[in-house]
Amino acid sequence: MKDLTTNEGMNPMFQEEEQEFNLNEYLRRYYRYWYLFPVFICIAFIAAFFYLQTTSPVYNTKTSILIKDEKKGLSGSQGDILSELSTQFGGNKLVENELEIIKSKTLMEQVIKELSLDVSYSTRDGLRTVSLYKRSPVVVKPEVITEFALKEPLVVHVVDENHFRFNNEEKVFSFNQRFANAWGAFVVLKGPKSTYDKVTVTFKDTKNLTEGMLSRLTVEQPNTKSTVLEISYEDVDTQRSKDVLNKLLDVYVQSSLGDKNSEASNTLKFIENRLGLITGELGDVEKDVESYKRTQGITDIGTESKLFLENIKENDSKLNEVNTQISILESVENYIQNAGEGAVAPATYMINDPVLVSLLTKFNDLELQRERYARTTSPNNPLLQTINTQLAGTRQSIRENVQNLKRGMAVTKRNLEGINTRFSAGLQSIPKKEREFVGIKRQQSIKEELYLYLLQKREETALAYASTVTDSRLIDAPISSFNPIKPKPSLVWLGSALVGILLPVLLINFLFMINNTIQSREEIEKVTHSSILGEIGQMKGTVNGVPGEESIIKMTSRSAVAEQFRALRTNLQYLGDGTCRVIMFTSSIGGEGKSFVSINLAASLAYSDKRVLLIGLDLRKPTLHERLGVPNRFGASNSLIGQGNYEDFIQSTGVHPKFDVLTSGPIPPNPSELLSNGKLPVLLEELRHKYDYILIDSPPYGLVTDSALIAEHVDATLYLVRFNYTIHDHLKRIGDLQRARRFNNLSVIFNGVNYGAGYGYGYGYGGYGYGYYSEELEGGSKSVGSRLKKLVGKV
Repeated sequence: MKDLTTNEGMNPMFQEEEQEFNLNEYLRRYYRYWYLFPVFICIAFIAAFFYLQTTSPVYNTKTSILIKDEKKGLSGSQGDILSELSTQFGGNKLVENELEIIKSKTLMEQVIKELSLDVSYSTRDGLRTVSLYKRSPVVVKPEVITEFALKEPLVVHVVDENHFRFNNEEKVFSFNQRFANAWGAFVVLKGPKSTYDKVTVTFKDTKNLTEGMLSRLTVEQPNTKSTVLEISYEDVDTQRSKDVLNKLLDVYVQSSLGDKNSEASNTLKFIENRLGLITGELGDVEKDVESYKRTQGITDIGTESKLFLENIKENDSKLNEVNTQISILESVENYIQNAGEGAVAPATYMINDPVLVSLLTKFNDLELQRERYARTTSPNNPLLQTINTQLAGTRQSIRENVQNLKRGMAVTKRNLEGINTRFSAGLQSIPKKEREFVGIKRQQSIKEELYLYLLQKREETALAYASTVTDSRLIDAPISSFNPIKPKPSLVWLGSALVGILLPVLLINFLFMINNTIQSREEIEKVTHSSILGEIGQMKGTVNGVPGEESIIKMTSRSAVAEQFRALRTNLQYLGDGTCRVIMFTSSIGGEGKSFVSINLAASLAYSDKRVLLIGLDLRKPTLHERLGVPNRFGASNSLIGQGNYEDFIQSTGVHPKFDVLTSGPIPPNPSELLSNGKLPVLLEELRHKYDYILIDSPPYGLVTDSALIAEHVDATLYLVRFNYTIHDHLKRIGDLQRARRFNNLSVIFNGVNYGAGYGYGYGYGGYGYGYYSEELEGGSKSVGSRLKKLVGKV
């Protein structure tokens, strides 16, 4: 048969195998720890069960309102009067702005205050906490709340219909009493009848409660082309969520109406003030007319005086309009100067200049917006600062426009006064009494016209004020979802199952990441490019008080490991050209099973009627004599230094008549020099004639150079690699030895393989694995867990 150790020409093939993904090997790592999956899944299901039992279901309540947006709303369908009033006093709303206003802290704080949500009531129902909103048998009306109350809830135990007690106190109190304790000052009232007699009263900080409620409030615009807003609120209590939405919309509407009525109210105040002044002046003029006629006895005015009177009256009317305009401009100037300090807004209807009317309208709109955002935003809000900047610019423009108009009015007034002077000169021919009467009558006519004008504007403003309606309309009343939105049992159970699977997967991958030891024979073949001559399973339990991994196997048994040694014995004929009789056992480090494998392989060879000699050449740390139970006073070290004939040092092991051992003997001070003095090859050559197989237990190659000295005189080397013990870096040494051909006929023995842990597919005949054999370690016992693991491990 071809030499199994000749792998030089197979390097490309091995490199290609290193790049291939072995699904069977990948899944085997999880199969090895199969018991973690049911354990973690059970833990995850238990956690999911308690989570569902302790978590209160959350419901979603929705409502929708229509906002009359000036850009997207209806237009042109109203009557002329209503359209004019809407234009004069209607609110200029944007859906985006209203969306932010509804979510403002100011409105939510008002909702909390009116619904008394800063005091909540709950109780325990099994593992779950149940809300008692509007169902609590006790109602607490707080007057003063302390910091302690915000941290610790107050527990009220209902004793009977008229009495209760606090926390764990024994003292009983009556309802409708005022208390002052660590929680503050409050009154406890009797609530509706309830089956719960233990109520937990929780006091909440309004600021924190507002932020929490706003986080559960959602305001969305489903369609950007419409002005409909959809408002939803999440809560464990459906009735409370409905009340919150209803009260929020109510507060929002009242706030909107207040803003809209502000301008009309200011206009009415201005007109009322002007009417009061004009009424007094008109009364004085009428009294003057009556008094003059009575004292002067005037009953009629001549035709000539009528002509002058009409001209003067027309001119005086114009002059009065100019004076009125100047007065209005002065009031505008005063309003602009004192805006924001309670100044009454001027009536824009009596201003003829369209530019000034536009600026005043813009100023009033900006002032309303500033007041609205000042209630809902902070002073440093960029939007509020932008509005303040626009107000300052508009105020400056109004001032400049008023100054220009006043200068123009002054010129017109001087012209009209000059015309009056000329007309007055024409009246000199009229009798003095008639002339004086015309002057008084002229003042009466002017005051009457102005009085009627103000009365008309007052009625128009009052009508607009009375007809003011909100710019929003409720579409759907708040409706709560029938099923809770969270937690959803199906998703919780599915998530727990996934977590129960994912956690062990992550744990297993983590264990493999931190584990740098050899787990499979494929790893050995990929790194070393060496053939594996045989596998030896893990020895568990004890045999006659000796650990399994150090025991001598009974070769006549039908145990799994005994069969593996028989297979290894058979594979020795394939080493080299089949004539390898002197075989060395070595490894990377100690503890990988050189002595265990060499002793049991020698015993197996002896049972096949072969004369076998096992030589202990681990001159630094000998263990063969301890395992075989023979003395070590003399041995190989004595023979190598010439202190007698080797035949005097060879001992029978007692394991089998054809199994002899040459122990290492006394530990020499210079093992390496002793092995290289030239006597070892002579010793081995003489022993070849007396024994069929000579097995040498040598020191670890990875620690000392003794094995390299011995390897020069043997036919083959068996390198021990131990499952879950040898680290990956040590395999590189085997690969280096294989490429350099430093060891003759180098092969690997995979020792201590744990098949019960899900490794591979077993090792046996016909794929049945070692479960086919009934014998195990003598004196070993099988636990229920090991039987189950062995049963599951069969594939």
